[in-house]
Amino acid sequence: VMLEQMQGVVRLELSGCNDFTEAGLWSSLSARITSLSVSDCINVADDAIAAISQLLPNLAELSLQAYHVTDTALAYFTARQGHSTHTLRLLSCWEITNHGVVNVVHSLPNLTSLSLSGCSKVTDDGVELVAENLRKLRSLDLSWCPRITDMALEYVACDLHRLEELVLDRCTHPYTP
Repeated sequence: VMLEQMQGVVRLELSGCNDFTEAGLWSSLSARITSLSVSDCINVADDAIAAISQLLPNLAELSLQAYHVTDTALAYFTARQGHSTHTLRLLSCWEITNHGVVNVVHSLPNLTSLSLSGCSKVTDDGVELVAENLRKLRSLDLSWCPRITDMALEYVACDLHRLEELVLDRCTHPYTP
C-alpha cells in the first residue's frame, strides 16, 4: 500500500527482512520497478521469484541472495523479461545447479552481466552453457564456485569475446597442474 503512493520508486532493495512474507513481497512489487535487490530474507523462495517474474515485466536488474531458491525458480523467467533484463546476480543461491543455468540462458539471452557467485552446485557444464548462449556478456562472476575448473575458463575464453570483467575469487580448482 505504501509503495503505491510512491509512484517514482523504480529501484527496490530488501535486505535482512526476515519477517517479510511472500504476501508482503507481492504487495511491494510494482510494474514500475526496474531494479530489485533481495538479500538475506529467509522467506524468499521459488514462489517469490514467480511473483517477481510475473509482476515486474520491465525488470532490468535483479540481485538475489536467497538460500532457498532452486532451479525451478529460474524457469519462471520468460521471454517477457528476456528483452529487458540485462543484469542477473544470483549470490549464494546454494540450490541452483546447471539445470537452473539452462533456464537462465534460454529465457534471458540479453544478459550483459551475470553473477553465479556462491552457486556452489554449478559446474563446468553450466559455464559452457553460459559461454555458448550469452555472447553479450561483459561481466561474469564465478566466485565461490568450487566445482568449476580450468575447463570452464577455456569455454569463457573461446566464446565470450565481449567479456570485460571475469571474477574468480575463492575458486578452489580454476587451475589444474
